[in-house]
Amino acid sequence: MAIRVYNSLTRRKEAFAPLHGNRVSMFVCGLTPQDETHMGHAKTYVAFDVVARYLRHKGFHVFYLQNVTDIEDRIIDKMKSTGRAWNDIVGQYFAEYLGVMARLQCTSVDVYAFATDYIDEIVEQIEGLITKGHAYRADDGSVYFDTTTFSGWGKLSGQKVEELRPGARVAVEERKRHPADFVLWRAQKPGEPAWDSPWGKGRPGWHIEDTAITIRHFGPQYDLHGGATELLFPHHEAEIAQAESYTGVTPFVKVWMHGGMVMVKGEEMHKSLGNYWPVTAALKLYEPEVIRFFLVNVQYRGPIDFTPELLDEAKRSYERLRETVRTVDAERRRAPESGKADRELRAATKKALADFDAAMSDDFNTREAIAVLFDFARAANKAIETGAGRAALDETAAAFRTVGDILGLFLTPAAGADRVDGLVDVVVALREDARKRKDFAAADRIRDALGALGIVLEDTRDGVRWKRK
Repeated sequence: MAIRVYNSLTRRKEAFAPLHGNRVSMFVCGLTPQDETHMGHAKTYVAFDVVARYLRHKGFHVFYLQNVTDIEDRIIDKMKSTGRAWNDIVGQYFAEYLGVMARLQCTSVDVYAFATDYIDEIVEQIEGLITKGHAYRADDGSVYFDTTTFSGWGKLSGQKVEELRPGARVAVEERKRHPADFVLWRAQKPGEPAWDSPWGKGRPGWHIEDTAITIRHFGPQYDLHGGATELLFPHHEAEIAQAESYTGVTPFVKVWMHGGMVMVKGEEMHKSLGNYWPVTAALKLYEPEVIRFFLVNVQYRGPIDFTPELLDEAKRSYERLRETVRTVDAERRRAPESGKADRELRAATKKALADFDAAMSDDFNTREAIAVLFDFARAANKAIETGAGRAALDETAAAFRTVGDILGLFLTPAAGADRVDGLVDVVVALREDARKRKDFAAADRIRDALGALGIVLEDTRDGVRWKRK
């Protein structure tokens, strides 16, 4: 099934067609490592991890690039307030971010590109923009982009230069020629880190780093740019203006994807409101898989309300799904080769995979994909109760693994798990022998020892089966 994606640039869903066959160049605005990773970050990066996973599942070769804004006003402010080096601050919070992303199974990024590693590319682009009349040097050595020289300004956000009042989501600076103009190179202030440039020592502006990084890796045009909705203006608008003015190639990006906001009880999540949720705090209360399930159980463009009550509900819902996956895995180890419910189970498995693919192909609608999984789980449980054979259950387990790999759920067993399962089967068989001999003390010791290892035994009318907690 062809993938259709909502493109923020055209404001409609479009068939996804990469520029170069099945190669996909994908960039997502990354972290500014100056504080703890919060749930807004988690929503964005889990969503685009799923996008990359699904595209790869569909046979695309995805190069997923994420930038790291390792020099920025907030980093400098923290440097001044703490007395620490800017790169020490960056190192701490980026390491924390990687740890959080690993726990949330965000594993799809190919390259993390640090802004300060691209100073040469940044300077080269700014020089090109000045030469072409799209940028100007201010008296202090800062360089600004002149938005009045770019006829396409506002095509992503709908914001027009002539409508922009001073202070309307862009910094008010007396050195600007026009209110919408934005800084490309910031002249050094006393005590700030700086790099050499033709205009004097300074540092890159926020917007220019992304175009320098992506043009370096992808060239003047690429397939997919993702980020949070709040970056649409002015950040992404500025990226388009810079890149297309510099290269003359349009569109700079074929598809723009923007994720919805994280809310807390109906309000945007902000530190100033006291409703700020670091991911590390959430991980102390909920399993990583539960948090990930909570985040994917909404379509990426939609907002999500982050409250303990809703997370508790997600925990219960995910546990029902995970219990079904474990039951299928347990049942297939002890089921006969065939059963009377095989036809129904195979039909349900085929339908679930098709419906899941349809949901994901419709703008990566993970919300609908999760609904498909609940229907599939009900069908699987019914088939197990009726009597399903090993071969059909193997296909069901494989289907759960497939969708789990795409969504980052139902974590696959580690290497060597089959051997461990075989040993558990042997131990469970020994317990059954002890029970038949009426050596209940030995049987109980085996059951308790397995329980301590996270193995739960269930005595059913059809015999004993085991599964992991």
